[in-house]
Amino acid sequence: MKATWKPLPRDLSSLSEPDTRSTFYYHDGRSNRIMGTPRQPRWRDSLPSMSLHWRISDLRHLAIFALAAFSVLLLLFEARREIRETARDEIIDSNTPPPKVPGQCTTWSVGAKGDYNLRVHTTNFALQSFAPPGGWKKPHGIAIKALVFYGRKRTVDFLDCYLQKNLAVNGGYLDEIWFMIHTDIEEDLKYLKDLVLKRSQYRIVMPGQCQGFNYACMWDPVVEDNTIYIKIDDDIVFIHPDTIPQLVSTRIAEPHPFAVSANLINSPLTGFKHYDAGAIHPFLPDPNVKPTQQAAQLWRPSDFKAFPKKRIPKVIQNGTILTEEITNKHLFATPHYEGHPWLLLDDIEDGLLKTPMGIDKLTSLADGGDFMYGAAWKSWMISAQQQYSLLRNLELNTMWRYHFGTQMDYPQGTNSSADAAALQFFDPNHLGPGAEQLYDTDYIRYNLNFVAVWGHDIKNALPIAEDDEQDITATIPQRLQRPFVIDTRAVVGHLSFYPQHDGVRQTDLLDRWRAFANEMICAVDNQKIPFDPRCPGY
Repeated sequence: MKATWKPLPRDLSSLSEPDTRSTFYYHDGRSNRIMGTPRQPRWRDSLPSMSLHWRISDLRHLAIFALAAFSVLLLLFEARREIRETARDEIIDSNTPPPKVPGQCTTWSVGAKGDYNLRVHTTNFALQSFAPPGGWKKPHGIAIKALVFYGRKRTVDFLDCYLQKNLAVNGGYLDEIWFMIHTDIEEDLKYLKDLVLKRSQYRIVMPGQCQGFNYACMWDPVVEDNTIYIKIDDDIVFIHPDTIPQLVSTRIAEPHPFAVSANLINSPLTGFKHYDAGAIHPFLPDPNVKPTQQAAQLWRPSDFKAFPKKRIPKVIQNGTILTEEITNKHLFATPHYEGHPWLLLDDIEDGLLKTPMGIDKLTSLADGGDFMYGAAWKSWMISAQQQYSLLRNLELNTMWRYHFGTQMDYPQGTNSSADAAALQFFDPNHLGPGAEQLYDTDYIRYNLNFVAVWGHDIKNALPIAEDDEQDITATIPQRLQRPFVIDTRAVVGHLSFYPQHDGVRQTDLLDRWRAFANEMICAVDNQKIPFDPRCPGY
C-alpha cells in the first residue's frame, strides 16, 4: 500500500506577537469633548511638535508593525494550506477515487463507478507463422524454463496469457515459469502470490538481496544442466507465437554463440535495423488536447482516424533539420493528455522523416551515425513509434519485415568453443528449424530483455556482474570468443526503458496491447480487464 506522507506540523509557537509598546503615544491634558471627560491622548496630537527625526522614526515603526502582521498572516495561511493538503493526501490514500486528470481515465469504456462489461472477441484473424513443415516440436531431453524478472504487476497481468499459451502442457515449449523476485513492493508481491496459486507450473524464486540496478544475484539459481533458460522482462507486451520455439531451435542448432536474443521491438540497435528494413511506419501522437474518440477495446491502428494533414509539423526547412531545440521537441514532447493514441500519417510524402524515428535517424547521420543508446534509448516517442509500427505490422500480417538477419558460419562440433554439455544436442546434419536469420552484435552491448541461455554456460560464468546486461551481451562473449547473436525471426515487443516510462505510460499502448492479447492470445476464461490506477476499482 502506498505510504501516507504527512508533513511535519509547522511550529508557530516561536512567532511572537508584534510589540505594540514600541509605538509612540504622547499624552496631554486636553478633554475629549464628551461630557468634559479627559480625552485619551493620540499619537498624532504630538506630531506637529515632533522633530523631523522623530516623525521618520515613527513611520519606520509603523512599517515594521505592518510587515510583522503580514508575515504572521502569511504563515497562518501556509499552515492552513498544508493541513488541507495533508487531509487531501489522506483521503487519496484511503482508496477513494483519485482526482480527475486530463484525458480519459482509460482508453476502454469504464463507467464512472469503475464498472466494465468485458467484451470477448471472436476473430478470424490469424498471425502468419514461420514454423517448419509439420509445425513446432518440442525437443526431447531438454528442460525449458522461463525466467520472468519480476517487479511490476501492471504488464504481467496480460503477459500471463503469453506464458500460458507457451506452456508445454498447452502445446508449447515451456516446462516451468520462474518468477525471479526483484521488488519489495507489497502490492506487486501480493498480486504475484495470488497468480502463482492459480498456476501449477508457476514458481516464485527469491534469488538474493540485489535490488535497484543490481541484477547479479538473479542469475545464481540459473545453473541446471540440460536446461535452456529464457529470460523475460516483466514489461514484455508481445511475444510472437513463433518466438520461443524459434529461440530454442536456434540455441540447439548453433551451440557456438554464448546466448541468443529475441528481436526486440523498442531497442536502440534493432529499432534502426527495423527502420532500414521498412518495418517502421509514420506515426505521430494525437495533436488534440483532449480525446476525440469514444473509449473502446481496440488495438488495430486502422480503427483510428489518420493524423490530420494540416497539423503535420514542419521539421525540415530548405533541406536542413531545424535547430536542436526544435528537434528535441519532436523526440521528447510533453503528451497532450493521458491515454492518447498515436495516429498514422496516411498518404504523406516522406512521412517517416516527419516522425521521431525519422528525425533521429537524420540527426544521427548528420552527427556521424552515433545514435546508439542516445535518444533511441531515452525518447518515449521513439519507443511509442516502434510499438505502434508493430501493431500496424500485426494488423497487416507483415511480420516478415522484421527478419533482417542472415545465416552465419560459426565453428561447429569439436571446433566450437561451446561447452560439451551443449554439443551433445548438436546435430551436424541439422536440417530442422533454427538459426536461419541471425545478426551478430560484434560484442556491442545489446538489451537483455528476452534471451535464451544454457544453464551450464551461466554456471561456468558465475558470478555475473551487477550490470548483467553488459556482462552477458558483451563482456563474457568477448572473453570467451563466443558471440552474442539476435535471432531476427523471434520477435517480441518491449514497453519501455527507464527514461521512457513516464511518457509511454501516458499513451494508450498498455490498453492496446491488452486488447490484442484478449483477442489473439488469452483463453476465453482468462480475459483481462482494464488496469488503470486513475479509474475507480482498477
